[in-house]
This record gives sequence, C-alpha cells and structure tokens, in this order.
Amino acid sequence: MEIDKSKQYEIIVFPNQDEGLKAQRALVSKGVDFKHISTLAAVVPQECSQEACQAIIKENALISGYYPFLYRDYEEDFFKRAKEYRVSESNEEFLKSITLCYVAPCMADEKKIRLIGYFDRNITEILPYINAVIKGASYNKNASTLTYAKERRLINLYNIKVTIAKADDIVDAWIVLDEVKKLVNDTYRIRDTIKPNYEGKIKVTALQIYGWLPKTNCRACGEATCLAFAVRLLQREQKLSRCVPLSTEPKFAENQKIMKEIAAVLGI
Repeated sequence: MEIDKSKQYEIIVFPNQDEGLKAQRALVSKGVDFKHISTLAAVVPQECSQEACQAIIKENALISGYYPFLYRDYEEDFFKRAKEYRVSESNEEFLKSITLCYVAPCMADEKKIRLIGYFDRNITEILPYINAVIKGASYNKNASTLTYAKERRLINLYNIKVTIAKADDIVDAWIVLDEVKKLVNDTYRIRDTIKPNYEGKIKVTALQIYGWLPKTNCRACGEATCLAFAVRLLQREQKLSRCVPLSTEPKFAENQKIMKEIAAVLGI
C-alpha cells in the first residue's frame, strides 16, 4: 500500500513481534490493504481499520491499540525511523522485557500518543535507586511509583508497569520504552554503589505545572491566568479541583489524570 497524503490512516500497534507477525499474516490472508511499518505496527486506511482489527482478532492475534496517522511533511522521516528501529534483544538478569499493552491518542493533543507497558517482573525494589539516579524524579514510597519527565513526555514507573504521556508517535514510544528498560537494568547492575533515595518531594516549577493545565485563562478558579493558578497551586493556596476546564471538559481528561498524579506525589 502506498500512502496518499490526501487520505486518512490509522496505525495499529502490536504488543510484541510474535503477535505482530501473526496479525500481519491475518491481514494478508484476508486481503486487507495495509502498509508494513515493522513487526510491531502497520498502517491501514481509516475506512478499513475496523475490518483490519476484526481480521486480526479472528486469528487470535493481540492488538495493543491504534491511533490516527496524521500525515504531515515530516512523516517521511517516520517511516525512515521505523525502518531503522530494531527491537532490543535482552539477556539482562533483572528486567528482560516490557510488553506494550495499550496505545491511544492523547486526549489533550491529538498529535501525541499515550501508552502503558507491563514489565516481566516487579521493579519495586529498584525504584528508590532510580530516584537517586534521576535528577528531578518524584518518588512515592507508599504507592510504589516514580514520576519523571523526558522533555515534554511524562513517564510514570509503577511496580509492574510504565505509563508514558505525550510520546511523539509509536517509534518514539518504542525508543522511550527501551530507555526505561535500560535505566532499570543499569540501575540494578550498580545498585550496590548507589544510596537509595526514599524522599518523595521534588522541586517543580510553576511553568512545569502550567504545561499540563488547559491554558484557557478562563478565571473560573479565581486567578487571572492559568500560570497564576499554577503558582498558587504550588504554594498550596489553590486546589486542583478549582480548575473547571480540567475537571469538566473531555479534551482535558488526560491532563487531569496526569495533574492528579503529580499533585498526589507532591502533596498539593
């Protein structure tokens, strides 16, 4: 299948290579038009996406999720990056794999995606060591969670899973998941040289908080701007619930979820 810039497409994502191969064999056997990205994903015309998913499910292959393929000039680079990407082979003694189980568009930014990956083992014991390694991480000992930012992406590590918000696309997501796996294994390998950090509080700026707010400046919270609200929130002079768009508008649902996680960790 050749990509036509005037048409709409979706990217279907698979949890691993075995499922991807099974799924794409099903698409071939059913005569569904698609473009191979890798063993982990395929592009289908939007009008064929339902047919494609049904064909895959009937062959008992698994789908992690799908999201709109918004063709822009730089998408040529997407195919190049996808072709160059190689699934990391791991013989690590600690974390061997992360299975991508959920992929969907970010509700607040249709050009980004969110995802959930599950570890092949519990990483609770390593979280305080990672907290010591990453500058600016936020650790919650009671909930066994660690949150940190990688540029605009928000990454949450839990005992058996990782969530990522605002990944650029699926290739970006694969690369970040590989980096997470490397971070966990590298930290585990040198854990005897690291003093674990059990402190949960971190220094977060108002601008960082502002980045996850609606930026509507609607004043429903009583502040003149969303940035002013972010400042007052950090000073514990405001409550997250006072942000009306965040709690009532569906397009900000993802932001609300992220802000609630940040607020819980920071105790604001």
